[in-house]
Amino acid sequence: MEIYRWDLDKTYLLTDFESVSGLVRSALEAPEEKRNVPGSGALLRALSLRPASRVVIVSGSPTQMRPVLERKLHMDGVRFHELHLKDNVRNLRKGHLRAVKGQFGYKLPALLRGRAGLGRGVHEHLFGDDAEVDALVYSVFADAVAGRLTPVQVSRIMEAAGAYGESIQAALEALEQVPAADCVERIFIRLEKGVPPRRFASLGTRMVPIYSWFQAALVLYGAGRLRATDVFEVTLEVIQSAGYGPRQLGNLFQDILRRGHVQLDAMRLLVGELEALEDPRVAPTIAACRARVGWLGEVEGRYQEPAPPGHVDYLAVLRSFQAK
Repeated sequence: MEIYRWDLDKTYLLTDFESVSGLVRSALEAPEEKRNVPGSGALLRALSLRPASRVVIVSGSPTQMRPVLERKLHMDGVRFHELHLKDNVRNLRKGHLRAVKGQFGYKLPALLRGRAGLGRGVHEHLFGDDAEVDALVYSVFADAVAGRLTPVQVSRIMEAAGAYGESIQAALEALEQVPAADCVERIFIRLEKGVPPRRFASLGTRMVPIYSWFQAALVLYGAGRLRATDVFEVTLEVIQSAGYGPRQLGNLFQDILRRGHVQLDAMRLLVGELEALEDPRVAPTIAACRARVGWLGEVEGRYQEPAPPGHVDYLAVLRSFQAK
């Protein structure tokens, strides 16, 4: 079995949290009015339809939006196993005002509970964005499950992130039920705010900052998690919904190669398979990627298998994230 854990807002859906009008609009939108982050629909659909896959969504959207979000996912052809939403009414009733906006105390216990009962051989890919603290939450989850973080360390990190004692206790109780396993293969973080990828370097090579889900599709193809036809669908969706041209996508292709997240041989194979489809809608983009393959001989040998970080000072990383 493979697990694909996704956030929703600014990862799957284009959501405006920066203004009151944006929040109101998001709450009132019908499923048909919600817009996908370009490429996210095709990517999540392809992953959800893989044999023995399980899509689990952990979103900070309120529980009241469940019918709308479920309908949107069904409209996009996404087969999901679980959909977890935040109960902010409960938070308000308990006077937990920090929990209304805070995500750490909500997401980490939910992720750990979701891991309970899964075998050590079940691997995971995690998907989020840089608008909140997804990279940090996912990395702490991965290291806690792998046994690289003690319960005391997890507690201190959560407390520093503003989590309430109730949430910390829930996380620690869930962690006790999880068999130790180095199960997280990759963490994809969409750079929604334009944060430079190097900001995430301390979190290890399993952390893959991406500017577009097109880049994530390339990485997942190289890892054997997507077919060339899946990458085609993601590419086509990005072209049609984001208006990206061949030069922009060629540059994204070159960027993910230069940063060492994909093997050059795998990308040569992919370009050949996409060219064989002979589809005029993506042909100029594939030609641009073919040109980049010809120019990038210097990246041979740069690729490294995703590796967890060494010692991470999560409290220092958290402080640096909170300062931004």
